[in-house]
Amino acid sequence: MFSISNKHEEFYDDLMQNAEVFHQEAGISLAAMTDLNNLGQHLKDAAALENQADKTNKEIIRKLAITFITPIDREDFYHLSSQLKFCIDHLHGTIRRLENYHIKEANPAAIEVMQILVDMATEMKDLFGKLKSISRNEVVLIEGAEQLGTQERKIDHLYRAEISRLFDGSQELFDVIRWKDIMDTLENTSDEVEGLANIIKEVTMKYA
Repeated sequence: MFSISNKHEEFYDDLMQNAEVFHQEAGISLAAMTDLNNLGQHLKDAAALENQADKTNKEIIRKLAITFITPIDREDFYHLSSQLKFCIDHLHGTIRRLENYHIKEANPAAIEVMQILVDMATEMKDLFGKLKSISRNEVVLIEGAEQLGTQERKIDHLYRAEISRLFDGSQELFDVIRWKDIMDTLENTSDEVEGLANIIKEVTMKYA
């Protein structure tokens, strides 16, 4: 049965829930990298958040299928929700790799990248909080999305420098394999976040 009684602005609240999950997952990922002795607990915390995000994303899709009027187009909500879930999944993949590769020693470059990702998650959470009033927050939303692009470029620079170091011939082979994959995952995560920022910018320009 289709619902036409209101504009269902609770969709924004659902998105905000997963933006908060992304922010928390980023914090856990950083904690895992700097506190490897407690990796097991960090993994449990991250898995619980990832499961929560999956349920929220599925609920958004379910409600989109039965709701006639939405504040912005269904496909825009779908793209925002799906891309945000991709970001969460990539972070979760990073923590899983720390376990799968039996990482025992922190990598300074990975920690530095993760710290930037935490900053990006904080900015992303703030932007999702402003989506409910797009017209009023147009400038802030666009500037925030562009700032996320700037942060992504910082990560690109750190990624290239670390890959160069890993392949300079002085590193153990297994360390090269492990950290190359982890750095790839972190860099891909930043790409996904930039992709989400671009969607936010497009939605802002469409509805402001």
